[in-house]
Amino acid sequence: MITSVVGNIFRDMTLQSRFKKMKSVGNYERLQISRLETERGRLRRKTDRGTDVGLVLKSGTKLHHGDVLLSTQKKLIVVEQLPEKIISIRLEKKSKNLTQLCVIIGHIIGNRHRPIAVDDKGIISFPILADSEVDVFRKLLHTVIDHIELKIEEGIFQPTEGMDVHEH
Repeated sequence: MITSVVGNIFRDMTLQSRFKKMKSVGNYERLQISRLETERGRLRRKTDRGTDVGLVLKSGTKLHHGDVLLSTQKKLIVVEQLPEKIISIRLEKKSKNLTQLCVIIGHIIGNRHRPIAVDDKGIISFPILADSEVDVFRKLLHTVIDHIELKIEEGIFQPTEGMDVHEH
C-alpha cells in the first residue's frame, strides 16, 4: 500500500542517481499507467515484475512520469506514463497576425477541453483520445492551417503547469 510519493527521478538528482544504480543491477520496477490514471488517488495495479501496488494518495495528489513510489535497499518502483498520440502545432513565425493566430488556436483547443503544453520553442501540443480527432482538429483549424505546421506523434504528454484541465 502506497500513500505518498517519494520524489521524482527527473527533478531530484539523488533519486536519479539511485534510479540509475538500481536499474543497472535490475532492482527497479515500473508501474505503467496512462496519463488519465495519473489523476486518480486510488488505483491498484501490478508492476512490470508482478508486484501488487495499491495507491491510496491524499486528495489532489497527481502522479507524474518518473515519480518514485517505493525506495528500499532492494527495490525501487517508478511510475512510467504510457505514451499516447499527441498533436503538435508549430506557428509560422512570419505570420502578420500572430496574436489572432494564437487566440484562434487557443480557443479551438480549449473548446475541446484539452490540456496543453507549450515548450521553449513555442510549440503547442495536446493529446488526442482517438485517431479520428486528427481530422476533426484539421477541420477546426482550417482558417489558420496555412500558418501552422501540424504534427502527430506518439509520446509522453505532460501539460504545462496550470494548463491541465479535466478532459471530456
